[in-house]
Amino acid sequence: MKTSKLLLTLTLVIALSMATLILFFPPNGDFRVENPFWNGLSTFTSQVKPIPIDTFAALPTVSDRTTLFLVPYEPFSQTELTQLKEYVSNGGTLVVLDDYGFGNQVLSGVGLKMTFSGEQLLDPLFDYRNKGLPKITDFTQTALTNNVSSLIFNHASSLNDTTEATVAAYSSRFSFLDTNGDGVWDSNEPAGPVPVVAYAKLGQGYAVAVADPSFLINGMIEMEGNQQFVDNIISLQGSNLQVFVDQAHLPEVPLDAAKETLTSVYGLVSSPLGALSLIAVILVLSLKPIWRIGGKVGEKR
Repeated sequence: MKTSKLLLTLTLVIALSMATLILFFPPNGDFRVENPFWNGLSTFTSQVKPIPIDTFAALPTVSDRTTLFLVPYEPFSQTELTQLKEYVSNGGTLVVLDDYGFGNQVLSGVGLKMTFSGEQLLDPLFDYRNKGLPKITDFTQTALTNNVSSLIFNHASSLNDTTEATVAAYSSRFSFLDTNGDGVWDSNEPAGPVPVVAYAKLGQGYAVAVADPSFLINGMIEMEGNQQFVDNIISLQGSNLQVFVDQAHLPEVPLDAAKETLTSVYGLVSSPLGALSLIAVILVLSLKPIWRIGGKVGEKR
């Protein structure tokens, strides 16, 4: 009996310790605002002080001089696309950062024919350490490129059908789209320069398309002119009132799911009914040995 009680106690202690560790361990998912690791946005968050949102209903109805950064790795509902279109039409700046996600759904939803190619951009000459990290140095003079001499992208893509938009940046003429994934240029593969940054006026606002979301992460935002580029995006319409970052369309990692579950459990236990239920369970477990002794005494009689 003592051994089983000890094992139960140890199990409870270990479970509580692991739950506490999970709750307080920083998020490690890609593009999470609280993620302090290389793939997070904690540096961007500390500098810009954005508001993370999980629903577009949280966006202001008067969106003039506000900016929404969106990394579309999950699909969008028609309601969400309508909300985004209204946000831009009412004066907001929508920044779609995509390479191989659902960016085309967003661009189409707000009324643009421009698309992300979804093919990896490689540059064997103008790059940072390897051809998968292309260096962008070919800019047109726009508000997005003021004081920017170069950008470093990470496994980027490119843009197609940009005739309705203003192209702000191109890859070098030595770059190419690796459509077959073999890492080398073949004669049937598109060669640079190709558009990688473009924007368009829609209603009272703007839609900005950047064919790489990774330039925003902790490991890259301070490289070359990436930080200045971010500042230019935010101030596209002059002084900016507020920046929002969508967190609802990012890939969920096991740690995120575990945190959600534990938060739900904590919310349940912290409610009056949940607290009473927990006390009842503890009482049952505590009194169980007494019931057993009482049963044995009754048998002897």
